Amino acid sequence: MSYESDNVVGIILSDASTSKAICQVIMNAEGGTLKEGMLVLVRSYTKDGKRDILARVEAIKPVDESYEPGGFLTEAIRRGMPIPGDISRKFEVAEIELLFGIEKERDIRFPPKAGDKVLLIEDVKTLAKDIFGVEEDDMLIEYGILGGYENLPVLLDVQALPMHVAVFGITGSGKSYNVGTLIEKLSEIKWRESGKETIKHFPVIAIDPNGDYVDYWEHFIMNGNLGACPKVIRYVFSSTSAQLTFPVKQVKDPNKFLKLFNVDLNMFKKSPRDLAEAIITYYAGDVTGRELQASGLGALLKHMIDKKIIYDLNVLFTDKTVYDRLYSFVEEPPEGISIHAQTAYAIQRQLDTFRHDVVENYGLIGRTIEPFTDQIVDDLINNGGMLIIDFTAAGAPGYPLHLKQFIVYYIAYVLFKRFVYYKTIKQEAQKSLLFILEEAQNYCPNLAEYKIGYSLARDILQQIATQGRKFGLCLCLITQRPSYVDPVVISMCNTFLIHRIAPGDVSFVKKVTGGLPASLERRLTKLDAGHVIITGQAIKSGLPILARIRKDIDRKVEQKAGKVEIAQGLPSKRSESSYGR
Repeated sequence: MSYESDNVVGIILSDASTSKAICQVIMNAEGGTLKEGMLVLVRSYTKDGKRDILARVEAIKPVDESYEPGGFLTEAIRRGMPIPGDISRKFEVAEIELLFGIEKERDIRFPPKAGDKVLLIEDVKTLAKDIFGVEEDDMLIEYGILGGYENLPVLLDVQALPMHVAVFGITGSGKSYNVGTLIEKLSEIKWRESGKETIKHFPVIAIDPNGDYVDYWEHFIMNGNLGACPKVIRYVFSSTSAQLTFPVKQVKDPNKFLKLFNVDLNMFKKSPRDLAEAIITYYAGDVTGRELQASGLGALLKHMIDKKIIYDLNVLFTDKTVYDRLYSFVEEPPEGISIHAQTAYAIQRQLDTFRHDVVENYGLIGRTIEPFTDQIVDDLINNGGMLIIDFTAAGAPGYPLHLKQFIVYYIAYVLFKRFVYYKTIKQEAQKSLLFILEEAQNYCPNLAEYKIGYSLARDILQQIATQGRKFGLCLCLITQRPSYVDPVVISMCNTFLIHRIAPGDVSFVKKVTGGLPASLERRLTKLDAGHVIITGQAIKSGLPILARIRKDIDRKVEQKAGKVEIAQGLPSKRSESSYGR
């Protein structure tokens, strides 16, 4: 029997249901044309005409009758006798999951018939609406290619980003490389509106503990561009890191794209209680049970602001005279503020620790005239760009984790307050920003699983996770151990990019994603680097898929972080021979 289409790879066998079917693979497609996880079409003809059903290959089973258990050659196999290769039937069958109907009716109301054809999908454009749920005028990015194919781009809906993204994968699984691909795609979004195509880009702030995103800053300095992104700024925490050593630079004044990070405590001026809680949590790890301390310190800060005793909260910690006045207020509170002596002693310890670390040891206040404030956020949102917070050993030498937690808290606090202001006070048109958190478990930990101690940043990240989507503030949480991330935060993510994960995290990933098809679930601990399972709202159709990110095609900027040239450190043969002399 022959078929008109070269795309036919299988024939449906008997006993199909509306959700499952088995097909026999035709001879020309045997040996690897079909792969687990691939999408195919099941085509049949009814009295109403052609009907196509989108399906996924769940399993492929080669059959050789000579080697069936208890078959007629069992004794020969038992004796180790050679078996001729051409004396029995050999064939392949594939188990397929029926997903939904194409074009006419999405629901599958009756199963395919025996003899119906199974076809490869060759032109994704004709099925983009069905596979990815996209419309012509949607804001999309092409993120790799569909697993099992060479030229079928995966289309992600940019509008889904405010619903937050979670990226899972163990070391070496390719998660940071693939997030870099996402950044590149967001730097040059092709958007069709009213029949015209325009180029836009998505502003990004990335917390970078391992140097994965510094590569983009170097690329910008060397080439003067990153897609449509007009600037890439790298924030470091040591003046010794603020040195450029590039031999060739396309950017005329590269130093203006390398800045020392500074906090501005005046961001807390309208809510001094928030600053008080930050100081106490920085010291104690948790504000729970320390309400009297938070209330007392918050009241003192508010009093000093209201009475114009201080105009600048930074000076409160950088000027010893002003700081001593706050200290004396703790011991002898002004009228109307009551602080018990034991509480006062605790507040003084907390103030001293905060001032010692943030000001004296690490100089996070008062080093520059351009601290990270809402003005920086406004410029990023209105004019575009990417900011990299360099937490590497070079960018933040010797910075302990609890200090990095404070910095992440401060950035998240400024972002959240500013986006609330855009939406509720200024009532401006929708603004958006992607806030990337590498090693997210260090900033919003699940304390039941990850005994890191309380993270100062967790509560504000919970606020962004639960409310930020309304304002356009998007979280991208990246972690090696998803079960270590705060369950409130992770439950708010609605798009998941899943790379190879540890066996201990499989049940957790299945739970937070709402389950995965069997063919994809089996691959969770075996995915090759660069392969990623995508599920959630970024695929508008709701169809979980397997994508492959192609090196040098989908991502242009080389990833240098994490590369170790071991061979360069080994003795050469000449050196070895000299040792023997």
